[in-house]
Amino acid sequence: MRSMSTLIIEDDEKIARIQQAFVEKIPQFWVVGIAHSVAEGGEMIDILQPELVLLDVFFPDGSGIDLLRRIRGNRHQTDVILITAAKEKEILQEAIRGGVFDYILKPLVFNRFSAALLRYLEYRQTLDTIDTIKQEDVDLFIRQDLRPIQQSHDLPKGVDPITLQKVIEVINETGEQGLSAEAAGNLLGVSRTTSRRYLEYLVTTGLVQADHFYGAPGRPERIYRRTGQKKPASR
Repeated sequence: MRSMSTLIIEDDEKIARIQQAFVEKIPQFWVVGIAHSVAEGGEMIDILQPELVLLDVFFPDGSGIDLLRRIRGNRHQTDVILITAAKEKEILQEAIRGGVFDYILKPLVFNRFSAALLRYLEYRQTLDTIDTIKQEDVDLFIRQDLRPIQQSHDLPKGVDPITLQKVIEVINETGEQGLSAEAAGNLLGVSRTTSRRYLEYLVTTGLVQADHFYGAPGRPERIYRRTGQKKPASR
């Protein structure tokens, strides 16, 4: 499974350590380095070529927005999530123009932070499965149909963001055939009740669709698949 190298660029050492601790709680992400200035951050990007940069905006020696422009100007194959106290709409506009993947306001909250990283992981994993894009692939990324994960700082009680990501991975791997809550539970090593709770939550977000499948007489079963996946003709 893909592991995402992550560079933290944050001038406040305490906040940088918090970010590092948060990253280390999320499987498939690892901190490749920490920089405390724009200059140091630029050098580390050039050398380490991280897949993801967690970037502040305000530094004693410059602006994170200027570093974002440099990343894009140098055509680095890295993505950026801004983590900042900047609430000015002009900075948000510049960040969007610079192609940031997400924009997180301080003070940092783990659920919002983990939701952003999990959405990024989902984006990269989905992108890895595509060779030639179709319009629905473009719509998936440009319209950000993965947004339910981004907003999962409001996850209901009993829905953990890391387990949620595992459920999404199972759904993606299953494809158009879909799977039942029981089958998902077996793959995840959790109970049918637990897997159904996560699957039904994903249905409410629009990320997953559910269809009834009539197997044994009198025992209809819900089959879950990624939204947009066509129901197999055999069903």
